[in-house]
Amino acid sequence: MLESKIIENFKSALKSENMKFTPQRLSILENVVNNKEHRECEEIYLSLVDSDLNVSRATVYRTMDILVAHNFARK
Repeated sequence: MLESKIIENFKSALKSENMKFTPQRLSILENVVNNKEHRECEEIYLSLVDSDLNVSRATVYRTMDILVAHNFARK
């Protein structure tokens, strides 16, 4: 589980981008934070789908753009 400070910062980042905080976006954040390897968005998407999470490619790409813009992740 992620620290509440990271989640609160993520919620603020989403709000500043006029995006909602959803379980899918939280799963993307957790997947990125808990895996230190460099991965492409497609690999993250497939990892989430393999975990039986209902998430779209578009959500992964849009969320990753927010994570990069707000320094949660690097390209």
